Amino acid sequence: MGRSEPARVLRFAAIGGLSTLIYAVGTLVLSDRFGLPAAIGSVVAYGAGSVFSYCGHRFVTFVSDGAAGFEIVRFACATAVGFLLSVGLASILTDLAGFPSSVPVAMASILVPVLNFVALRKFVFLGSDPMNSGSPLYPEGGSR
Repeated sequence: MGRSEPARVLRFAAIGGLSTLIYAVGTLVLSDRFGLPAAIGSVVAYGAGSVFSYCGHRFVTFVSDGAAGFEIVRFACATAVGFLLSVGLASILTDLAGFPSSVPVAMASILVPVLNFVALRKFVFLGSDPMNSGSPLYPEGGSR
């Protein structure tokens, strides 16, 4: 796989698109088909999408060989922000304001991926860029 930034953005879009699809379809199925409140459906679906997202971004998008424990903790923090945004949108817009569940799903499906790319690139998968002098994995900024 190409290691250029445009190739990385394309891989991110593919993995992120599949993660978002898992979240969106899962939320809609759980809330519309099984009658769960949109917020609960969003929690379950977001969790499933997050597991896929971590694996895909670690091994495909960023091809990271950084410390997994370090990256998982940071990924969880970055994911928590997107999770809170998604659940908050579902709770407020659907459960309180009465909008169809597709409204917060659509909003989260746009906002969360944009925020995630920045967070994953700059905060989580630092082991994918050996020349990143700010990386705690490579404090000298040198190669491996």
